[in-house]
Amino acid sequence: MSAHAVPVEKYHGTGNDFIIVDADAEGVGDRAAFARAHCDRGTGVEGDGDRRGADGVLFLSVAERFDPTRVVMTLVQPDGSTATMCGNGARVVARWANDRTGDREFMIDTQAGTRRATVNADATAATIEMGEPTFDPRRVPAARGGALADEPLVDEPVAGLPVTAVNTGVPHAVAFVDGGRDDPDGIDAVDLDAVAPPVRHADAFPKGANVNLAAVVDDGSGDGPAVLDQRTFERGVEGETRSCGTGAVAVVAAARRLGLIEGETAVSRPPGGELEIAVPDRGHATLTGPVAHEFSGTLPADPR
Repeated sequence: MSAHAVPVEKYHGTGNDFIIVDADAEGVGDRAAFARAHCDRGTGVEGDGDRRGADGVLFLSVAERFDPTRVVMTLVQPDGSTATMCGNGARVVARWANDRTGDREFMIDTQAGTRRATVNADATAATIEMGEPTFDPRRVPAARGGALADEPLVDEPVAGLPVTAVNTGVPHAVAFVDGGRDDPDGIDAVDLDAVAPPVRHADAFPKGANVNLAAVVDDGSGDGPAVLDQRTFERGVEGETRSCGTGAVAVVAAARRLGLIEGETAVSRPPGGELEIAVPDRGHATLTGPVAHEFSGTLPADPR
């Protein structure tokens, strides 16, 4: 392949940043190699912010003949793998599609299903339907003793962490800790890069899992929604990200399952900002938060 350049955009949702390539005009022969090269935090794409690289590459295709407009989304992660769903990525897709079409409502086709997304009036925030979180061990998937588990894995020790297994488009392991971000001995004191990989690769998760730490800051029993601090080690990124949308929904779903919070709505606070989540007893969960365009440019289609 010739070393030609492809136009790209870069967006982020609460610090979860993505390179976007128009799949209809891309010219990228090896998507995995493209993602591994340009997402690398040490040597990857330079941007307007303080970081090189990205949390993934979104290859997008717009079909405006549908009403609402449909966008086909494929996320290739920094390790070259493909993720079935990404909440912040899907919110970024809605903002990108809004910039291209002026529409405010979209149907986004992901490998986890078709999800409805909307952007607010000034396109500074986007909401995505996240499907219905499931604790079904066959669908997470979660295993015990080398076979798929018969019962959900809830607050159960895995590789040293008491985790709850839930699928919110991708598998998640959620562990609750004492003390939020304001507590010097709380969630930020945990060495996530040390405790997460053994869980992420544990036999309990045949397809691996994203690993979330969460702390309940406000249980929602007062006037406002529940508030939880969140940190996520992402499968495919193989490190901590500034935000994870599927992880935020997983944290709230697990907190509700364990009776740690009241109500259907909550605010999750990953390092990159705040996300609003609704996890009703039945039906789609939703994820809302800020989105922003970082820059436009070009990148080598065939990085060497």
